[in-house]
Amino acid sequence: MTKIVNALRAFRIFGHTLLTPQGRTHIVRSLRAFHNQPEAECSCCGYVGKFHSYGYQARLAVACHRCGATDRHRLFALAAQAGFFALDGTRVLHFAPEPSIARIVKDAGTAEYLTADIKPGRASMVLDIERIDLPDARVDVVIASHVLEHVDDRQALKEIRRVLSPGGKLIALVPLIEGWDRTYEDKTKSSPEDRAAHFGQPDHVRFYGADFRDRLRAAGFEIAEFTAGGAESVRYRLNRGEKVFLAKKS
Repeated sequence: MTKIVNALRAFRIFGHTLLTPQGRTHIVRSLRAFHNQPEAECSCCGYVGKFHSYGYQARLAVACHRCGATDRHRLFALAAQAGFFALDGTRVLHFAPEPSIARIVKDAGTAEYLTADIKPGRASMVLDIERIDLPDARVDVVIASHVLEHVDDRQALKEIRRVLSPGGKLIALVPLIEGWDRTYEDKTKSSPEDRAAHFGQPDHVRFYGADFRDRLRAAGFEIAEFTAGGAESVRYRLNRGEKVFLAKKS
């Protein structure tokens, strides 16, 4: 039913867009941008071709046509292929598991792979990342890709550190603006509309600045970073400058 409602809403929006000159211009420009984009390669599945738009505030040429992987998933795959982190033989806990990353983890020879989400039916376990119902030192690796911007991150990082084994690692990706010294968050922006306007999505509560690293260190982690280069960013259609953070429990 939800898919039908969303489809009807999309058709309604499309119809209204066609009624205005500005709307028709936007559609033409979007189609032209899709047609003119160069082919790229998906580091998750090997597909070569044009990519589709993706996101609440849609970005063109982001999602792989074959496997659906987005730019952050392709960056994660490149980090794994480069040996930036190792998952073989480890116990992994993956929050809000994306299929593209889940496939990489399942192929990595882990000792145990647990998935978790706060909403039932989305993962193998229902867990709140701010209050993780697992014993201390239960896992060796936690994966949180675009999760921390949704929650009380200081509490979540405290809990993640608790459930990690000594020397355990958090692999994290977040929306981050390097040009901002400080993270932008404002508790008065509480409506879905305000959050979408200020933080990019109705369920985001902040947009990270360069001080994300300080938050990791304050939570008791040592940090390493992986960033793809210019040629890789073009080849795999990445968000230039996006990082994979590897935070080791200290």
